[in-house]
Amino acid sequence: MVLLIINGVIGSGIFGLPAKIFKETGVYSIAAFLVCAVAVFVIILCFAEVSSRFSKTGGPYLYALSSFGKLPAFLTGWLLLVTRFITYAALINLLVSYLSVFAAWFTLPEARIMVIVLFTLLLAYINHIGIRNTTRINNFLTISKLLPCYFLSWLVSFLLNLHSMK
Repeated sequence: MVLLIINGVIGSGIFGLPAKIFKETGVYSIAAFLVCAVAVFVIILCFAEVSSRFSKTGGPYLYALSSFGKLPAFLTGWLLLVTRFITYAALINLLVSYLSVFAAWFTLPEARIMVIVLFTLLLAYINHIGIRNTTRINNFLTISKLLPCYFLSWLVSFLLNLHSMK
């Protein structure tokens, strides 16, 4: 369960977004990330406060239902669903973009579509065969995502320590 939450919080965009932000803003990208982190932290605190007032599950749908009624809750539920589809589309597209680093074949439109469809079918099949296998795959993917972050932070720390010794 912990790895599921970590996987949801640390999206795959963490590997692609910093380069794009740096390309657009240069050295100000660090400040941009800090400003965004503060904004997201405020949203997280709001969700934490609101969720502490409910014992039932339902997330934003439940909050909208109890605060504003059925229509806003219905719209919130559908917006969450649409957001999940858009997020998945962005992440699977980013995956194929990363694969294009290893082989130019992945840049072909037909190849991109084929890889996206195959990955989607693979994930749907894993989900279909049972929650235990889905959990194993999620744990593997989460650890695979965290290891590069860990090694990168270790390398930066090592280089900074090495530089401060000079």
